[in-house]
Amino acid sequence: MQHYFIIEGCRETGNYVVYEEKNGNQQLIYTVNDVKKGGLKKSRQYIGNYLKQCGYSLSDIVPHQTVKPDRAESKNRLHTNCTVQDYIDGIDPEKKPK
Repeated sequence: MQHYFIIEGCRETGNYVVYEEKNGNQQLIYTVNDVKKGGLKKSRQYIGNYLKQCGYSLSDIVPHQTVKPDRAESKNRLHTNCTVQDYIDGIDPEKKPK
């Protein structure tokens, strides 16, 4: 996988960090602190706006993984079908209406 994002955090603390992974290099690009309701959505929206500013189209797909501290690695889902529009909307594409 060449380009994807990792959103690490949890609702209990409201703290989230967003990493961009590109060609094997990982970089912290965004943090959310003490937003217990909506922190994950805010992180996704940041990614969407970031991708849009980088020239991605709204229909481009860029995966991300959600990582919750102290959760088994096998349960940290990789979302492979996220469009830039999904990020801007702040939604999990698996939960959007069809």
